[in-house]
Amino acid sequence: MSNRGKEWEKFNDIVKDHIENYTIPQYGDMPNDQMTTASLDDIKHDIQRYLNRMGRNARGLEQALRDMVKVAHYACIAYNKIVEKVKE
Repeated sequence: MSNRGKEWEKFNDIVKDHIENYTIPQYGDMPNDQMTTASLDDIKHDIQRYLNRMGRNARGLEQALRDMVKVAHYACIAYNKIVEKVKE
């Protein structure tokens, strides 16, 4: 496996842990969570909000890392919403 592939697998584990241990307990799982009804524009807005916070957050680099995990999670949701539109 490539180094980029290994890097992705490690990041994937971090994102999955965030989803399972933070997001799902707090917001629920699809199809009963708020992201199920969110539009693609809503999700793009949320991604941009997290990107804009990076580097400006008073809580520092750890919060920036957490925000990047959230961006990855939202990107996955957006990707799947686009896949749904392609299938229509």
